[in-house]
Amino acid sequence: MNASQVRKQLQLHQRELNDLLRVLKQRRPLIRGSVYNLRRKCGKDVCRCQDGFLHESWVLSIPENGHKRMRVIPEGRRLQWQSMTERYRRFRRARSQLVKLFAEIIKLIDELENDRTVPPPQ
Repeated sequence: MNASQVRKQLQLHQRELNDLLRVLKQRRPLIRGSVYNLRRKCGKDVCRCQDGFLHESWVLSIPENGHKRMRVIPEGRRLQWQSMTERYRRFRRARSQLVKLFAEIIKLIDELENDRTVPPPQ
């Protein structure tokens, strides 16, 4: 790739970097974890859940020390917590893309340096 093509690639990466930074700089709160509907049996012999009518509750599953910790979501907060967990996933995805992008940018800069470097005068 010649120097002109490298500079063009760098310019494209700069736009991509701006898009990623826009996601990362948001101020809205994030929650690490997943929101889902938990269905289970309670274990009582006479309960309706023994006939297949399982108990349901919305929970937040939080990874903690290699295990999942679950927290019941308060009534009326499910949508809010779902959006915060989705923002967290978006944030982590953007961070991952940023790491890859920086590696690519450094590689292109190294190409530019190699292309522009001349041998020392004799």
